[in-house]
Amino acid sequence: MVKRKLGIYQFIITAVVILMAALLTSCALEKEDETPPTTPVLTILSVNEDSVELAWSESYDDVGVDEYRLYRNNSVLAKVKETEYEDRDVEIGGEYEYYVVAYDKAGNRSPKSIKQSVTISGEKSPQNQQEPQAQQGTPDAPQAGQSEFNLKKISKSTIKLYTLDDNFNVIAMGSGTIINKDGYILTNFHCVGENGRLYNSDGYVAIAITDDVKKNIQPQYIAQYRYGVENLDLAVIKIVSDLNWNAVSARDLNLSPITISDSDKVELGDIINILGYPAVGGETITFTAGYVSGFIDEDGDSEIDWIKTDAIVNHGNSGGTAINNKGEMIGVPTAKIAGPDNDIMFYLKPINQALPILENAIALGDEPALPTPQTPGPGKEQPGSKAEISITGRLVDSYTQRPIRGGIFIILEEGVTIREFAYNPQEWMILAYGESDRNGIFVCDYIPAGASYSVLAYADGYLPIAEDYALEIPADWYDDVDLGDIYLETEY
Repeated sequence: MVKRKLGIYQFIITAVVILMAALLTSCALEKEDETPPTTPVLTILSVNEDSVELAWSESYDDVGVDEYRLYRNNSVLAKVKETEYEDRDVEIGGEYEYYVVAYDKAGNRSPKSIKQSVTISGEKSPQNQQEPQAQQGTPDAPQAGQSEFNLKKISKSTIKLYTLDDNFNVIAMGSGTIINKDGYILTNFHCVGENGRLYNSDGYVAIAITDDVKKNIQPQYIAQYRYGVENLDLAVIKIVSDLNWNAVSARDLNLSPITISDSDKVELGDIINILGYPAVGGETITFTAGYVSGFIDEDGDSEIDWIKTDAIVNHGNSGGTAINNKGEMIGVPTAKIAGPDNDIMFYLKPINQALPILENAIALGDEPALPTPQTPGPGKEQPGSKAEISITGRLVDSYTQRPIRGGIFIILEEGVTIREFAYNPQEWMILAYGESDRNGIFVCDYIPAGASYSVLAYADGYLPIAEDYALEIPADWYDDVDLGDIYLETEY
């Protein structure tokens, strides 16, 4: 039994070493760059009988993107430095699913892009059919990201929000939008509280105002909760002081409020631009763009409750700014939902739902309407089938109790067992992985809820820990999970 156990351990170690060597361009455990690139946005340019043309947006990385890996049907199709690729290995009647991942020089990889599926029908795509008209002077259709406004100016309306507890520790981060020169800011309720209570009992949060889009942002002011409606996931805060609790007049700050539009006029296919501070790359403001993908009326009252979009809304973007191509605010980025096969859809709260909340907040003046704690009721779940969460933990030497730096924690794709991974390791089998830092802490982002996952932990010189379906996340779970200390034993 012991020999069999050591045998499977050896296979696991070999599998991890082989795959991590392929995944990382540097195997050094002392690497300092631990920030992955931002998620690229993949687009299908054209579909023909003998080819598929793909393009994607550039990813941002603080050091620089080294390469992009394009996947087709979960296998690597190409490794390129450009942001476009033509797949000529296709057949009529074939069905193909693509996604792309960005890698930096330290081996950090971005989350997967939204998957794009195509079927080769043997006919030219509409894009190719329209090209001759465009050459004859027909105006091109507007593209996501092509705008009629000054993006740098609009970005000053978007703030970074630091969620505080009662001890004024930062426990989370989000985004918000400056609504008027008096310092009122619109954000998501889940950025300030949950289950009818505020994370800081007095409703205080810290904020940073965007000044230079190329510079890292730091907390500057204290804002306080004024009013909110949790089942709409909307809240209003107001700037009240600097970080030393000196009262400030918001009008003296020369704020740049957003212009609000009528979200009822938003139509399918309209361009959406999103600004915010996502968890990945959130040191500086992040811009993504896409289109209106649809609408959701949850309660059948003929009022739109959600705007669906393919514009990326990552963790930390919540409460940020969603604008049309005139620079007018049409919604609040709120949810990112993963469905079957890791498909993703993003959701905005229409700005019209926030107008009564804003009016009530302003009417209250400096008297916040602090919520009363309550049990979550119907209608407070996010739309869609599965949320995505982050998994954190800490690798520790079981003998010395010291943190282990450079260890690996791997979460396998749903349905993949440890034995399958150990004896036939494939890159697609890895859903997410995190490398432990000098404090032993690792983070695995974007783990879909509503599934069970096999996990393994390994560090050089230690026996791996591997267990099938050890991580079970309920379908209605929305909070990030801290696994605490994970103890590894040395090989000898």
